[in-house]
Amino acid sequence: MRRVREFPEAYGPRRLEGQRSDGRRIVTQERTYRFLTPLFGGGVEPKRADPVSVVRATEVRGQLRFWWRAVRGWQAGGSLERLWALEAALFGSAGEGGASPLQVEVEVLEAGQEKDVFVDVPGKNFPRARPEVAHPYLAFPLRRTDQDPHNYPVRVGVRFRLCLAFPKEVAVPQDEGQKPLLLDAEGELEAALWAWETFGGLGARTRRGFGAFRPEVEKEPRGEGEKVPQEEEIRQRLVRYSREGGWPEGVPHLTPKSLLGVFSLSWREVAEAYRGFRQMRREGQERNRPGRSFWPEPDEVRRLTRRHAPRHAPQHPVRKFPRGQFGLPIIFHFKDGGDPSDSTLKPAEGDRLASPLLIRPLGERATLVAVLEGPRVPPGGVVLEVGDEAHPVSVKLAPEEAQRIEPLRGETDPIRAFLKYLREQGGER
Repeated sequence: MRRVREFPEAYGPRRLEGQRSDGRRIVTQERTYRFLTPLFGGGVEPKRADPVSVVRATEVRGQLRFWWRAVRGWQAGGSLERLWALEAALFGSAGEGGASPLQVEVEVLEAGQEKDVFVDVPGKNFPRARPEVAHPYLAFPLRRTDQDPHNYPVRVGVRFRLCLAFPKEVAVPQDEGQKPLLLDAEGELEAALWAWETFGGLGARTRRGFGAFRPEVEKEPRGEGEKVPQEEEIRQRLVRYSREGGWPEGVPHLTPKSLLGVFSLSWREVAEAYRGFRQMRREGQERNRPGRSFWPEPDEVRRLTRRHAPRHAPQHPVRKFPRGQFGLPIIFHFKDGGDPSDSTLKPAEGDRLASPLLIRPLGERATLVAVLEGPRVPPGGVVLEVGDEAHPVSVKLAPEEAQRIEPLRGETDPIRAFLKYLREQGGER
């Protein structure tokens, strides 16, 4: 592997500026990162880290592109074509002459080691979870299933050095007869880097906190009492980089007024609160038999499939699927005989809709929870797929319906209700 250029000091963001033979000014930045949470997949094979380089330059470029769009896409003025032109000027595009002016080089300093989140136990039907590695509610795709007999590991202890080189300005084509617009590439990439370092990560399931990292500014990582960004600091940065309007329709983004909070809770504690909120149910009347869900989806699946266990006749008065707003697909699996077989809540067109909810650890006991603004319902709507049948359903609630779903307490937006629930856990900083 080719080594990136060495800077005089090994830690902390470094910046150099030079000039090419054609007079173009080039900025070089180098940063060193350490992962806070396990790396989930991220390689060419699903659910596995890359066998050649656990951090890939192409993935970093993709992440920077996404987060630039999320905080700077407002400059497109609502035009998707204009957004593509701005992105192409910074990150390149497919086709002749579309090479990116941004050079990305990665050096893996420590490849870390694999750790299992789920392990098989002789004589047991289900693997045992290891919550000290990652919360099993967030890591469930790594657990073996009937279709895939493997438990997949995560990778911990990864450090890497990132080197970016780019022209100080890039030209954005304008309408015929107009001079190209000169865009401050350094300022645009500064915004993208900040958003990626604050809200994003590497690998899969970054919106649930996997692959979170932080820049190293000292030789030794900081421990308890480390300085982490507070909500006000994050909002000030959003005021600096973002705007309330200007994004083309359907582009996920963050604005100064976006829903977010920094909580004095560990990643694991936020994950447990998330599980508790999404699985909230009545207390069971028998040992090891939890009561019925407060949410309406299980009973609506029973109604649509016309099947239910003898003790589980549909009762819930709301006939909607509000938890679909947390992202799709959702697989419904019932355990009792007589209840429906597995069914899937999914977009009517395509297979998935990424969750707008971001759970992003910032430190040992500091977790950022934020919500990307954008569509909660995919184009074409949502269906419940049962075998060969697809039933059109709704994930949006009316106020009177939200009043009848106990976890929501009248809030029609289930993600906003989750943040209220999290604040009630006493974790807000």
